[in-house]
Amino acid sequence: MKKAIEWARLTWEEAAEAVRQQPFAVLPLGAIEEHGPHMTLGSDCNAAEAFSARLAAETECILLPTIPYGQVWSLKGFPGSLTIRTETLVALLTDVCRSLGTRGFRGVVGVTGHLGNLAGMKSAARELYDAGGIPLLSLFYPGLDEIAARVCTSPRAHGSIVHADEIETSLLLALDPQCVRMQKAVSEYPRFPADFDSRAMPWDSISKTGVFGDPTKADMKKGEAMIEFVTAKAVTIIESFKTSVDSSRKST
Repeated sequence: MKKAIEWARLTWEEAAEAVRQQPFAVLPLGAIEEHGPHMTLGSDCNAAEAFSARLAAETECILLPTIPYGQVWSLKGFPGSLTIRTETLVALLTDVCRSLGTRGFRGVVGVTGHLGNLAGMKSAARELYDAGGIPLLSLFYPGLDEIAARVCTSPRAHGSIVHADEIETSLLLALDPQCVRMQKAVSEYPRFPADFDSRAMPWDSISKTGVFGDPTKADMKKGEAMIEFVTAKAVTIIESFKTSVDSSRKST
């Protein structure tokens, strides 16, 4: 596999030349939160970083350092979880992207390993757009639902939640297996109240383990199949993004 250029490992002279050659960046975003008894608190960071490295290499973008903190309000009741406000995430993203714009970058691809960051990423993208700033693309494993339905065998606990279950555990086994203690994996299917999707509800009020599904069915081969599929989808999206950004620059 090709290796991405890592921004943090360059000198300032090397960085100036690198951005002249590759004016698009991939920015991984993670979170520090519980992932059941069997996955580490930094799993979302490790997954985002590993996935982003693949995408940066495939699309010839520069890989930026990972933003480790995310909006994890739903899981803040579990020991170990650390959360920031969505407004903080938006401010951080817009500031980083503006700074990247001054360095000569033409676009930024935000890749989150934590679904809860997406709202803040999209808000930041809109603020940057309205201000005429550098464009920000927001990605979270595109096509994951489609491929997971093909390769995973356990039922989903909730249609919009991928957390410490067969899907996410398999992804981590493929991306960074040191994050997973399979011998500690347990299955839990929380009972969701009828108003779960309609109001604020801390997840520790419905889950004892912090698991939403059955991670005992996870394995590395399933994760590899899912990563291969979502990588291909993401590369197509990123290449389209780069073409669109370059076309808009030429037309102005």
